[in-house]
Amino acid sequence: MTYLGLVWKALWGDPVAQRATWHAHEPYYLTARLGTLPVYLSSGDGTAGPLDPPGTEPDPHVPGLEDPSEPFPDNAISPTETLMPRESSALATRLASLGTPVTTHFYAGTLSPPYWAREFRRSLPMLLRTPGL
Repeated sequence: MTYLGLVWKALWGDPVAQRATWHAHEPYYLTARLGTLPVYLSSGDGTAGPLDPPGTEPDPHVPGLEDPSEPFPDNAISPTETLMPRESSALATRLASLGTPVTTHFYAGTLSPPYWAREFRRSLPMLLRTPGL
């Protein structure tokens, strides 16, 4: 957000001082509310996948996203997306531990419309079987 000229603390405040506010918006901490409502989680790993056109240019560099102890892979074309499988996997583990039915699909690829369409088609049967949706 800083890179975009935005004040990142304006969203939920300071992550330490306003920890309760952050937790109130963090999916990981809201999982218990889902009960037995099925959840579908999917994400790419930020590398070029089968639905990325050949020669897809990498996302622009965003300063401050890199973790020096765990740099982005050299083959990442969407560095921010490289974080998603780890975060989604942690969320899936938490959901499963609470008894929430969870389906996951983690794949090579990026966050772009061809993947959205594919994941929607994959998740649609589960959504259509869910009462009340």
